Amino acid sequence: MRLALAALTLSLAVAGGAAAQVWSGAWGWAPAGVSETPTGTPRADDPRGPVGPAAVTNATLRQVVRVTASGLRVRLRVSNEYGATPLVLGAVKLANGPQARVVTFGGKGAVSIPASAPMLSDPIDLPVGAFDELTVSLFLPQETTLPGHRLRQRLASGDQTAATIEAPVMRLGALVTGVEVERARKGAVIVAIGDSITEGTGSTAGEWRAWPDQLADRLKGVAVVNAGIGGNRLLNNVSGPSGLSRFDRDVLAVSGVTHVMVLEGINDIGRATRPEFAHQPVPAEDLINGYRQIIARAHARGLKAIGATIPPYEGANYFTEGGEATRQAVNTWIRTSKAFDGYADFDAATRDPANPRRLRAEFHSGDWLHPSDAGYAAMAGAVDPRLFD
Repeated sequence: MRLALAALTLSLAVAGGAAAQVWSGAWGWAPAGVSETPTGTPRADDPRGPVGPAAVTNATLRQVVRVTASGLRVRLRVSNEYGATPLVLGAVKLANGPQARVVTFGGKGAVSIPASAPMLSDPIDLPVGAFDELTVSLFLPQETTLPGHRLRQRLASGDQTAATIEAPVMRLGALVTGVEVERARKGAVIVAIGDSITEGTGSTAGEWRAWPDQLADRLKGVAVVNAGIGGNRLLNNVSGPSGLSRFDRDVLAVSGVTHVMVLEGINDIGRATRPEFAHQPVPAEDLINGYRQIIARAHARGLKAIGATIPPYEGANYFTEGGEATRQAVNTWIRTSKAFDGYADFDAATRDPANPRRLRAEFHSGDWLHPSDAGYAAMAGAVDPRLFD
């Protein structure tokens, strides 16, 4: 009897140890729409690099991602959610410095991802540390229309998944939209949902200086996933699905997510003043109701919802007095309602004391809307780490 009990105890301990290994989101890039070939003359001095083609054939895409948590194994999420036809991957390779691994899907190195669907890779035995930069190479043998949310990548002809690619960096639609790591135990996983200010527009390209990146630097190994989309809105579908529309996909579906940070609304406010969006007025009450919906959906899944006040924007091309009044009303509600489980006061952290309706001069990147590296650092510094205990 004692032997049987000892054996049972051992088996439970082994099972418990296996169960302790958990998958955690460690990097993200929210998909949005289908790429269009840009018209007009592109900016030769765009610090993010030139815009690449909307579709490619017989080509290799090479993408660099920075994971915010460590683990012994990795999984990739590849998106064909906006594809009208299957996405054929001829080969995929993942590298962490000199260590490289072939990526498989259901045990196969080549895969066809159905239209309108994402696909998760098999676990990849590749140890990674927090803040390691991983290189993902995807060979696309057939004509492939890329999604609309672009990031900096390299493009080469043919299957170059095992070769060095010297091509210049350009902005191309991203197919890899998530990286997960297998961790030894559960820990906080934060998803930051928002617009271009969350994505990091205005920060130094390729240096991981958006506020979620700098927050991850501060928190030292707490996983932070950036779900910002430039131009995105909370209530209406412009520049990708609205925050309300994509919340399940971009927040709740992230493995191990424990917290969501919400910084969204400035495009709802600013674009509502333009003639083409006159049919979509956005009073403060509507934005507040949108936040309440996010909070309720987060709480229903056991997540904590952390709000963020909207930074100043006087001087931006869509600033109006009416929009400023809406921003102030929304920020007052975020600070005083206690509807969120906590909040970060990005407004107070970035505003000019001499003119609180504007960003501090050293905190904006040139358009009085998007912060600079220093502005994003101030935002990250305004987040109390105790919010994630």
